[in-house]
Amino acid sequence: QCHFGPRCRFLHDVAEYLAAKPADLGGRCVLFDTFGRCPYGVTCRFGRAHLGDGHQNLVNASLARQWEGKLPVRNGLSKELQQQLRKRKFSFHKAEEFLRGLRAGKGGKGTGGSAEVLQSSQGAEGAANPEALQDSRGAEDAPQPEVLQSSRGAEGAPCIPTLGPLTDEDVTKLRPCERKKLEIQGKLYLAPLTTCGNLPFRRICKRFGADVTCGEMAVCTNLLQGQSSEWALLKRHHTEDIFGVQLEGAFPDTMTKCAELLNRTIDVDFVDINVGCPIDLVYKKGGGCALMTRSNKFEQIVRGMNSVLDVPLTVKIRTGVQEKVNVAHKIIPRIREWGASLVTVRGQ
Repeated sequence: QCHFGPRCRFLHDVAEYLAAKPADLGGRCVLFDTFGRCPYGVTCRFGRAHLGDGHQNLVNASLARQWEGKLPVRNGLSKELQQQLRKRKFSFHKAEEFLRGLRAGKGGKGTGGSAEVLQSSQGAEGAANPEALQDSRGAEDAPQPEVLQSSRGAEGAPCIPTLGPLTDEDVTKLRPCERKKLEIQGKLYLAPLTTCGNLPFRRICKRFGADVTCGEMAVCTNLLQGQSSEWALLKRHHTEDIFGVQLEGAFPDTMTKCAELLNRTIDVDFVDINVGCPIDLVYKKGGGCALMTRSNKFEQIVRGMNSVLDVPLTVKIRTGVQEKVNVAHKIIPRIREWGASLVTVRGQ
């Protein structure tokens, strides 16, 4: 029953809709032949390949069972996540923790960040003070069953007494040596190509021998706003064995929050920061290759993203910002100290 009643402008009779629908483009539907089911049903422009008696959408059960639990394209934006982002209800607890430490270290003065504060907030990255770590993690080293019970009860899970050893793996930060490794030695890396390196293009390159693929440059602010067009750049085909995404941004807060968002919601093997884009629209906002001249912001972005990611963080830079003035050789050693796993350089 239509809730709009006589005011509705849409068709409700399937036979009437099919009679007014343009002729099909062919007799075979590639989605039905591949997955055993076409999600578009009667609206498919190849509908006669999978429409039976009574205009019912047919399903090839044996072929559909092969794809149960498998998604040919991953990293989509769900409606629930989109609403959380648009209503600003998504929790960025790790990013907020890093930003609080960053603000405390800066003390609201100037742009000089404090290396000590950054180090203490990322205890796993450097040689942090053991006493300070012990004081800050006192409750984590020896968790109590009652504390765990109350914390889990707040999430809606039943408070059941735990038998056996108690672990704090859900709150303990991974050390760099425990993170996922990116083994790409001797493999062909298809660099991210803006406006070209979309999913169909990467599938073709995979057939021609590409081993490592990366999505197009995605603007972090658009991802945080839940824009579907920007999230489409993060989609990953199931044939892409090693896949990463590239982010562009100019400020530590948005980049760190975006890194935590992707780390918790999509399936990627590495995250790349675009510090080589020369487009005026990006450069004038302080992003892209402009970050090479803003070393404090650059450092805060790399350290912040590295603190919330469970996968390797890579950086793309240029040899320099001004013509015939190369600065990459000075920046690369510092990028390694900040926590990046790989640096790619564009020599132009």
